[in-house]
Amino acid sequence: MIKDNKNITDFDQILATRYDNGADFWATADGRLGIEKSISTLTALMISSELDVPRDHEALQGAAELVLGAIRDDGRVRIAPKGAIYPCHTAHAVTGLCRNG
Repeated sequence: MIKDNKNITDFDQILATRYDNGADFWATADGRLGIEKSISTLTALMISSELDVPRDHEALQGAAELVLGAIRDDGRVRIAPKGAIYPCHTAHAVTGLCRNG
């Protein structure tokens, strides 16, 4: 975890955790985009939109590509390789994409 440091911005603190779940862009090694930990791919997209991070930032682009790749042919979003697909998963993913352009 990042220690308190007044010189580190909120987004810098989020960026520092981007590999903590086992893969890049806050995903897990097995490809989950939404997890119960404090920062996941979906959560990072939502928080970044609140922090006005530039839409062309490479971390946002990478996270968005992961979410776009999780969209099924029927429009639902599978945020994990196994398990049910819930409407709230799709809503959260689409909201994160829309908020970040």
